[in-house]
Amino acid sequence: MDSRREIVLAFLKSRGQASLAEVAAHLEISKQGALHHLEALEAEGLAAVHSEPHGRGRPENVYALTAAAAEHFPRTHRELAGDLVEFLNEEQLKLFFERRAARIEAEYAPRLAGLDFEGRVRELAKLASEHGHMAEVVELPGGGLAIRHCNCPIQDVAGRTALPCHNEMDMYQRLLGAPVERSTWLREAAANCTYEVKESKQQVG
Repeated sequence: MDSRREIVLAFLKSRGQASLAEVAAHLEISKQGALHHLEALEAEGLAAVHSEPHGRGRPENVYALTAAAAEHFPRTHRELAGDLVEFLNEEQLKLFFERRAARIEAEYAPRLAGLDFEGRVRELAKLASEHGHMAEVVELPGGGLAIRHCNCPIQDVAGRTALPCHNEMDMYQRLLGAPVERSTWLREAAANCTYEVKESKQQVG
């Protein structure tokens, strides 16, 4: 699938629905270009369109994902991880996810070395996407950046135990060298997981 269409899928998943103008702005392309990708997703049965009132003007088309789109999001090791939750006790699960986070951190750290604050945040989002999270970086209204995960490759597990989620947040804090707070959480029925990162005063200097 075209990488732009994957971005549209992630955007619609995180927003729930979006207008043509919103999709075009997110992709930073023309409405005609965005329409091309949306129509392709419609043709594949992954997106549907309906009209909604728009101010005093004519209704505008709004797009949302179909149920079939769920199969196009990464599902890395979901069944295997689900079995782990069933067969390991709480202490074993805690140790497993701590070791998993340590392994991922060791893999990520060299890619972030030498980068400034924003560079680390953007590279971390890229790494998260490579591991199935379909992540994007967004600017916070009050300053700072956030990493938004539009997909969780082990969502079935995260729905039963928060251990991998807490380990992931702690890992992000260590890798970024800055406080990280989660403002939305897929485990609590949100459309995404959002990690808000504020650059520390020590880093600014």
